[in-house]
Amino acid sequence: MQIPDYYQILEIERGTTAPDIKKAFRKLAKRYHPDKNPEQIAFAARMFRQVCSAYTILRDEKRKRDYDKTLESLARKQKPASKYQDCTYSKLEKLFQTLLHRDYASRISAYEQLIYHLEKNGKSRIDAVLSYEESRDCEFLVAEAYQKVALCQMGVQATRYIERAMEIYESLLAAESQRPYFRDFTWEVKERLKWIYLYHFTTKGHHQVTSVLVTKVQALQLPKRETAWIYKKIAESYVESNRLKEAREILQLAFEEYPRLTGAKKICQRLNFFSTN
Repeated sequence: MQIPDYYQILEIERGTTAPDIKKAFRKLAKRYHPDKNPEQIAFAARMFRQVCSAYTILRDEKRKRDYDKTLESLARKQKPASKYQDCTYSKLEKLFQTLLHRDYASRISAYEQLIYHLEKNGKSRIDAVLSYEESRDCEFLVAEAYQKVALCQMGVQATRYIERAMEIYESLLAAESQRPYFRDFTWEVKERLKWIYLYHFTTKGHHQVTSVLVTKVQALQLPKRETAWIYKKIAESYVESNRLKEAREILQLAFEEYPRLTGAKKICQRLNFFSTN
């Protein structure tokens, strides 16, 4: 049996007075309120609910006594935590605080340190030590960090970061198709991937074969008009790189996807391309 550690959630000790419990609640409610965290709203909302639940129990003397008795009973039955568990828990606490309140570079550093620690102990994914929901929240925030930092980098490092962001976002979409969690936020993941595809795969030196890029775009399952627009933008990039054959191929796909595609007059003239649709 497992129950939430409400003291840990409110960042207080057993025996904390009622006024201090209330003070801790107000501080954390302000920190995690979704309105204060628009870029991490799904994660913040979950944390906010946990804080409210903890306060609901600990503010009521009777419920608090019953809760304390339950904790004591469980403590007698459970074995002491291993050194690895203690160390991992500490790193997880640090990671989540970093993800919400530190700069993007710090997010990446904390995440990569955690992954290194897990791999040393035979774990390959954060799912091994986090719940499904926590894992997805963590990955969303870390992917965002890789994406943002890549814009400030150059060369190999920029490529590594943008590819890492792409890999994590694609993993999130795959997980969402099997076990929905983000729901209304799925569109945000798709928007970010759309930007990455346009930025990375059409940047000089990082071109991929057209079939690879098309497969990735199709996997987003966007409206036909939006998919066609992406194909057109890729075709325009190929023209700039003098990859005219690839440009014609993907422009043809754009019109096949959405025959009423607009804003393509200039590139059609450049490629001497006439749509048959």
